[in-house]
Amino acid sequence: MMNTSPHISKFFPNETHGLGEFTFAHPPRTFALTPASRILIRAICENQSRLHGIGLDWGCGVGCLAIVAARIQAVETVIGLDIAEQNIASAQKNARQNAVASKVQFILADSFQAVQATDQEILQSWHGKANFLLTNPPASDGDDGFGFRRKVLREAVPFLKAGGQVWLNVSAQYGVERITRLTTEVTGYRYAGMLCSSNWQAFDLHRPDLLACLQTYVAEELRGGMPYQFQPGGSQRPQLPINAQTAYAEYLQSGISPLSQWQTHLFEFVGSDSVVKVF
Repeated sequence: MMNTSPHISKFFPNETHGLGEFTFAHPPRTFALTPASRILIRAICENQSRLHGIGLDWGCGVGCLAIVAARIQAVETVIGLDIAEQNIASAQKNARQNAVASKVQFILADSFQAVQATDQEILQSWHGKANFLLTNPPASDGDDGFGFRRKVLREAVPFLKAGGQVWLNVSAQYGVERITRLTTEVTGYRYAGMLCSSNWQAFDLHRPDLLACLQTYVAEELRGGMPYQFQPGGSQRPQLPINAQTAYAEYLQSGISPLSQWQTHLFEFVGSDSVVKVF
């Protein structure tokens, strides 16, 4: 018989820097929290003084990021966007469970385009008003895996106030050059550094989604794209990085996953006068 009980994730007051306890339910057909999600929650808790006013949560899933941010007193409201109806329903329940339902709103949307016309009117009413955007995008297909991060920055432009912040999850294997290059691929932003990072952890290739990511990286390197940067699996201290092809070959030979770090990076919106480039 299929288990239909939701998976539960908890965060305790000693982890949340004064924001209290959180309980998140992840019902079947929704995603449980990944290490990448957890590092962005940690970034919010550790850097909460940076957040205020109106926020957006792109790809909100079951609402964890929006709900944590909504506990910050200086945050007025957070709008979560997700393409999956079951995620939106779960996010609304989680908001009630965590006593922030009055400060969050979840909208069924494909990126920043709401499915319902009435919801799109609501989204358009937030143009130029957002003080921050939180997002943990998935890897994209058919490119270097970085496409959704470019998409988020590009499509967020109409919503952000000058000085608005984008808290963007980018794990270390993408490399510093690919991260900082975002500000030339999508103009209007300034890279402002890393907010939070995990220690070196296994890029767990027993997970089919991460194995597919590594195979995408290998294909990009073989096309002549910028190399990726992993640490060798099993290493006890930082070594010279290995690229995706080497990491994949070593995994096939040994079954040991390479290492990466889960990170949250900060981009500041400096204004929309610049022409936004589309790649």
